[in-house]
Amino acid sequence: MLSFEPMSVALLVVAVVLLGVAVAVWRRRRGAAAVLVSAEPDVALLSSAAALRRLGARITRYDGEVGMLEATLPEAGVVRLRAAAADAETTRIQLEGGPGARRVLRRFRAALSA
Repeated sequence: MLSFEPMSVALLVVAVVLLGVAVAVWRRRRGAAAVLVSAEPDVALLSSAAALRRLGARITRYDGEVGMLEATLPEAGVVRLRAAAADAETTRIQLEGGPGARRVLRRFRAALSA
């Protein structure tokens, strides 16, 4: 019959709990998503603000120099958006926020292309 020392069982339990916490944090933090846009960063940021407004968002912060805006959506809460040049012709728009932010991404892409 197998016998385990109490200390090794305790360490195994702690390791399993820490692994579970790490996975939960990782799943929650992966809410960020990126969209590539064929425009300059300042134009892409302005277009993103208009797209979010069409989705019913209220823009709470807009900083064109930094390339960032923050908005509040009824179903997603606070959403942060950053626009940075990906290369000479495209801009990467990073959309992040709470768990509801990923649900908005598909609608945001459609509103951005409209």
